[in-house]
Amino acid sequence: MLQSIRHATKSWAARGVIIILALSFGAFGINDVFTGGSRSAVATVGDVDVPTVLFDRQFQRALQRERERSGRPDLTRDEAHRAGLTGQVLNLLVREYLLDAEASKLGLRAADASVMQELQTSPAFSNEQGAFDPELYDLVLERNNMTRAEYEDLIRVDLIRSQLLNTVGSERKVPEALIEAVHRYRAEERSAELALVPARGMTGLTEPGEAALTAYYEANTASFMAPERRSAVIVQLTAQDMVSEIELSDEDVYAEYEARIDEFDLPEQRSVVQINAQDEALIREGALRLAEGELFDVVADDLESRGASVLTLPQFRADGPLQSVSEAVFRLTEGSVSDPLQTPFGWHLFKVDKVLPARRQSFEEVKQALHDEMALDLAGAGLFRLSTVLEDELGGGASLEQGAAVVGVEPIVLSGVTRNGLDRGGAPVLSELSERDDIVSLLYETAEGRESHLTELNDGSFVILRVDEVAESAPRPLEEVRVEVRTALMREAEREAAERVAATLADRIREGENLRAAARDAGLAVTTVDSVRRDGQGAGPDASFALIQALFEADEGAREPIVAPTAGGWGVAVLTGVNEAGRGATGEERDRIRDQLSRAWGANLAEAYRAALYGRHEISVNEGTLSALFSQRN
Repeated sequence: MLQSIRHATKSWAARGVIIILALSFGAFGINDVFTGGSRSAVATVGDVDVPTVLFDRQFQRALQRERERSGRPDLTRDEAHRAGLTGQVLNLLVREYLLDAEASKLGLRAADASVMQELQTSPAFSNEQGAFDPELYDLVLERNNMTRAEYEDLIRVDLIRSQLLNTVGSERKVPEALIEAVHRYRAEERSAELALVPARGMTGLTEPGEAALTAYYEANTASFMAPERRSAVIVQLTAQDMVSEIELSDEDVYAEYEARIDEFDLPEQRSVVQINAQDEALIREGALRLAEGELFDVVADDLESRGASVLTLPQFRADGPLQSVSEAVFRLTEGSVSDPLQTPFGWHLFKVDKVLPARRQSFEEVKQALHDEMALDLAGAGLFRLSTVLEDELGGGASLEQGAAVVGVEPIVLSGVTRNGLDRGGAPVLSELSERDDIVSLLYETAEGRESHLTELNDGSFVILRVDEVAESAPRPLEEVRVEVRTALMREAEREAAERVAATLADRIREGENLRAAARDAGLAVTTVDSVRRDGQGAGPDASFALIQALFEADEGAREPIVAPTAGGWGVAVLTGVNEAGRGATGEERDRIRDQLSRAWGANLAEAYRAALYGRHEISVNEGTLSALFSQRN
């Protein structure tokens, strides 16, 4: 019984989210994909209708994303509609439905055998042995209020779309000459002399006055904002919440023990003391002293005082990660010491304190751990039932706190939590929860005064929350951020001063001086960078992308200095050499370039094919249906 429950729980609970995501994108209007004829379409592409219900769902998702991006949780549907969000969503849907229209025109349809192959190879519907499980398939579809026909139509649509794109966008043969040209471009190397002008430490800067601070603050208010904070009540249902309800007799636990008896066989082990050091001479000295009769503990204490480490390994096994060490230790008898052994961790001596023969753990030894594991597994199986009870309570009008009391869970109260999950003191909230990031995301997806949906998390738990208060992001007063504003102003002044020094160096080089002399007068060091590639390889940590890009744009032999910003200030460089790729690409390099170009080519062809479909199929938008959507709801 336990095994079957564990089997079912692991199958659907861990994978159900995958299916929910898949279904949510195509659960509406699938039966009309190739037949058309929907009486509630927002648009028609060729002879295929774009269902209104699908558009509305996609619009709601886009609206929620826009609220989060803009920091405006109060953004209404009508405002987003007037700002152009309707067109964005509709364009994305039309882009996909053009493929369906083309498939309809060509008379394409996915074979039943292809659909079944897709189902039978999907891990979402596979049991623990990797085989397709029809019962699991029906369970997931039932949970998402779908029939087999609806879901299999969804698969057909996806297969046809993929087939169309793969036909035109499949990987293409890449000319060898193009591969060689790309290799030469990437493998070209340049050398230069480089002087770095650090911004920090610039002298002669003027302390900013009140007027300067105020002006900078007003011009950069967005940099001094207090983050949005949210307060909420959270209820999370975990398998642990159900454990106290699970009753297991000793007979139940013993039956599980018998069913899994092989798991409790312990191989032969050794209790071992190890002396480890990087210094080979130290370990060999210890081995010699032990061979001469000194006590192991005395030698170990002395070597430890001289830099070695001494560690007891109470359950050393023959299948350890270092096979050569395991074999050597298991050749030793009780009380004996190994010869010096070398591993990636240094040099070692091992002493076998005790030989622990192979044995089977008794029922009494594992009884409590096995009981706890069984209880947790059974609790996980009952978790969905508990979530249903909570949903029923909330659906009947109970508050979140009242629903939590019914299912015996203590609500979690959060106050002033930022988008990155920090409280008012800057400490992370919910740090003890494995899925805290998902819970914080749910917190910021839910409107003020509203409850979220009961959501299943990756660890199998369920969570629902209510957002009680939203303190929107707002500018912090100048008095509160005065030190930060001054620091920002001074950093800006330092960079400007560094830029002036770099410009002066560049002018002196243009007048005929070399970089080393000009830099020496400014108190700066000059370094040589050799074999620098376009991707920054060989440039070192101080050369910025802007500087490397300018270095490869410079003409060989020209005296024009290169001036570019760096992470810490400004850099001035003089090109000293160009080394073009002197050899052809290796086989591995050619394969990598060929693969990259082939995939990029295929993607470009697929995109061009999509663009061509706009000219092959008539697209009409039902303005009346769209207007009704936004006149009825806000």
